[in-house]
Amino acid sequence: MRRSLITQAAVTSLWILLSSCTKTESPVLAFGDFNLTLTANLPEMPVMDSVDSSADTKASTLYTVRIKWNAGDKLSVVNLTTGKLLGGYLLANSGGTSTTFSGSLQGTVNNGDQIAYFYPAVENESEMDFPGIHIDMSSQKGTSDAVPLCVYAIITADENAFNNTQISFSYLMSYFMIGMSDIPASAKIVSVRLTNVTDTFDVSINAGCNGFNVTTHTGDIVLTPNLSASATGVRTVYAALPGAGSAQRKAVLETGTMTFETDFGSSALKNGYAYNTNVSGFLRDDLAFKDICVQQYCLDHFDANGDGKLTMVEIASVTSFPTSLPKGILCFNELEYFYGLTMLPSFANQTSLREVTIPIQIQVIPDEAFAGCCSLTELYLRPSVPPQLGSNAFVDKSDELKIIVPDESLLDYKNADGWKDLLTFIYGASEVPDSNVRINAEEGSMGSEDVDVTI
Repeated sequence: MRRSLITQAAVTSLWILLSSCTKTESPVLAFGDFNLTLTANLPEMPVMDSVDSSADTKASTLYTVRIKWNAGDKLSVVNLTTGKLLGGYLLANSGGTSTTFSGSLQGTVNNGDQIAYFYPAVENESEMDFPGIHIDMSSQKGTSDAVPLCVYAIITADENAFNNTQISFSYLMSYFMIGMSDIPASAKIVSVRLTNVTDTFDVSINAGCNGFNVTTHTGDIVLTPNLSASATGVRTVYAALPGAGSAQRKAVLETGTMTFETDFGSSALKNGYAYNTNVSGFLRDDLAFKDICVQQYCLDHFDANGDGKLTMVEIASVTSFPTSLPKGILCFNELEYFYGLTMLPSFANQTSLREVTIPIQIQVIPDEAFAGCCSLTELYLRPSVPPQLGSNAFVDKSDELKIIVPDESLLDYKNADGWKDLLTFIYGASEVPDSNVRINAEEGSMGSEDVDVTI
């Protein structure tokens, strides 16, 4: 009887042992504090033409942009299966399109878990529920000190994939690169405003726990590129965009004196794609001069390709006037497009001159610049900072002269050396009295004639 009980116990124990051997459990790949190293690769970004063949802005070439990591970039590690953000972060050891990230993490990773590597990082000290992230792309620096970048990579964790793996990242959302080419090095583009674009968005784990939801918040975003283009006339600005939707979007280039706009559709906007625009399409290619004398002078000296036209690209490259202006000029408001000038050319003794507009970047108005301009009644100044004013610049001026300056700079002009001596002649742009009012007289009262009335 006793032997029978022993045999029964042995069989039971063997059954339990065999049962435990056949039971499948996901092994833990990492638990508690552990180190991780991986190689991270960023994809290429093709630059596309405008899809609208009738658009004024077309890329002259197609090319590929390589976005780069910066040394010190940080990656978050998110366990999508458990919804946990692992403690700590991974740090890029160097820059480049491919770099090594390494660091110490804290948490649990099981075989088969979906693991996401996410940039920009959410920093935390211990494993916790992934709270999502709110990203402000208007201030997000991204890679290469400029590109607003948001990327991710997802792997299925196993011993080989989770340790020492190479990962290719994808863009989490679209972002938009405007490659502006053919900009004169002297041209001043104050800002680029993109309408109906994403300035901020929220990121959270999706319901299937295998990726991310992106909630976009649309609105205008204003980007401020460097004041001058590169030596080759190329400037690039960046902005984030929603990854889907059919809304038309608009790029607006603001030079300080003019605004240029172009529309583009979402069909050309894919994750990581860019849009290249030849800015000469924005700038007028046949600038009309009101004064025939001025137009002929500019054609003689600044028509670089001899086509009988003056483009804004051609005149923006002018840094000085090679000869004196011809006598008999009536007006020269197109001077404001000569972005390359920093010193105003002389208009001395132009007795017929009535109107001039001074470019935004003029820093110096030389001695006797408008001496003897007895007919000059309207002088428009675009510079927000009062230029240095030479001696006797307005000697023998007209008593009807109006010096019209930006409203926000009115007090600066009235207090600046030289300009404060012209106090009674200086007006803000919004306060200039209208001196030419056209009146249509009633029939019979003045012979049905139009009359110019000065008030």
